Formats: sequence, C-alpha cells, structure tokens
Amino acid sequence: MFSRFLPIAILTLLAAPALVQAQKPIPVIFDTDIGDDIDDALALALALQSPELDVRLVTTVVDDVDSRTRLAWKELGLYHRHDVALATGAAQPFLDPQREDKAAQFRLLTVDDTVPEAAHRRAADVIIETLMASPEKMTVIPVGPLTNIALALRLEPRIKGKIERIVLMGGAFRMNYPEYNIQRDRVAAQMVFASGVPITAVGLDVTRKCKLEGPDLEKLRAANNPASHFLMQLIELWQTSNPGQFPTLHDPLAVATVIRPNLVETQTGAVEVETNSPLTNGITIFRQGAGTTQVAADVNVRQFLDLFLERLTAAPEETHRDNTRH
Repeated sequence: MFSRFLPIAILTLLAAPALVQAQKPIPVIFDTDIGDDIDDALALALALQSPELDVRLVTTVVDDVDSRTRLAWKELGLYHRHDVALATGAAQPFLDPQREDKAAQFRLLTVDDTVPEAAHRRAADVIIETLMASPEKMTVIPVGPLTNIALALRLEPRIKGKIERIVLMGGAFRMNYPEYNIQRDRVAAQMVFASGVPITAVGLDVTRKCKLEGPDLEKLRAANNPASHFLMQLIELWQTSNPGQFPTLHDPLAVATVIRPNLVETQTGAVEVETNSPLTNGITIFRQGAGTTQVAADVNVRQFLDLFLERLTAAPEETHRDNTRH
C-alpha cells in the first residue's frame, strides 16, 4: 500500500516549491502624488491591506512633495507599516513649473508628523537602488505624474530588466481628452511608454466608472477603525473643495489590477503621448496591435468595489508595528 502512494507523495513534494512561489506576494514600488485627489490615499491603503502585495517602497512626486511625503508617512503609520521605505520625489515636471497650491488633505498633518531623515532622499535614486538590489523582478505602480519613473529609467537603464511590469493610472485612450497624470508631465509619460518595459495602463475612460458613493461609502464609514477613520477624514476634507462629489477610484483600480488582473479587460498595442502642441499636450494615442502596453478597455465594477471595501473596512494588522527600515 505504501508503494502505491509513494509516487503521489513525490509529486506533491516536487510541486510544493511551485505552489509556494505562486503564493509569494508581488514585490511593488508605489509612486504617488498623494494629497490632491482623494484616490491616492485610498490606493495606498488598498496596497497595504492586500496580502498579495509586498509594498517595499513608497515615493512621492510633483509640487509640494514634502507634505506629500509626510502624509504618506502618516498613513503608513496608521497601517502599522513604518517598515516600508519612503522617499521624496521630484517637485517639478520635466517642462512645466512647480505649483504652490496647498491641498486640503494636508490640514491633517501636525507638527508631530515628521519623517525619518532617509525619507528625504531623492526618489529616483531610491527606486534604482531598490530595483537593482531586488533578487526578483518588481512591479512598479505609479498613480501620479511619471516624473520619478522617467528619471530613474534615464539615470539607470539597467532597471528595465528588473521591472516585471509598470501598472499605472494614466491616460484616456478612448476619449479625446488629456488625463491629468499624463498631461502634468507629458515628457516623462512619453519616455515611460517608449521604454519597452511591459506596461498596463488603467485610463480615465475605465476608472471613471468606479465611484465610491451611497451604501458603499457608508460601509467604509461604518468600519470605524483608526485607519478607516483617517480615510474618511481625508474624504471629507477633499469634499470641502469638491462639494457634492464622491470619490472616483482611479488609482485604487490600478492597484486592484495588480492583485486581480481579471478585473479588467485589456487590449495590447502601443501608446504615444502628444508633447508638442499646447492644444493637445498630454493626449494619449493608442494603436492596437504590436506593442508592450496593455490598455484597460473595461472593468467589472461590482467585483472591484467588493474587493476594495473588503480590504479597506478590515482593521489593519499590527504585525509590522516596530519593524522599521529607517
């Protein structure tokens, strides 16, 4: 009888490493302009609350990057994730000037919300170091202008071989409209799309279908743990300058696409970004066919919202509280 089951046992042992590998969290870098629209903070929360992801680095980008870094650090603390490395990105896009507007969400920052000295390091340098030091390829999730990613690619082209793929929120591929993240640094966007790195682009024409409102918003409010309370405070501050509006989950959909790729339908092709016309700067042109970019064409909204609420209404675990890398 033992000999009958021996082959099965051997096959099980041989398959075990593959099963472990399949379940291993995806190592990610999260790049954000947190503080302007509300979806950045919600996207960071989704990434931190998803066991499928191993968030190793958070970087901030454009304009008031110091406040963005402080806000990201505050959120990391509420999710007990001060073990995650943090870096401050480029304040100015390649061509356009820095903007001085103060986002309403920064009002939650206090004098106690200071960041470690290491968080003041230039994001592009830390992105390069993190990728080059990683034993496996990493996924990069930029949900703001692509300045940091383009700088890193230009400074160290070898990182292309260390990136599994870039999953970004940006573009509007079926709308004759310049989406903000791409328009804000159109030169950086063109550099990234032309890099040859595999890209999944979740654009405005798909993300605008994903609204957090009504009973779904009330579920988040009712969770009433410190992290969800913080997110609701941010939403309410954001709504003071956007009365009557509800969050559109642009950036969280990019994160969810890494976790569950089947949430979105995609088409493969090439993307070009208009960079030379003041009237059309930032418009994304998608040509289906040969190319390294997958563009989201549709989304299962209900499945996405259910995943989002499942993760963000759960209280954060405290296993990482004192495991800091700084």
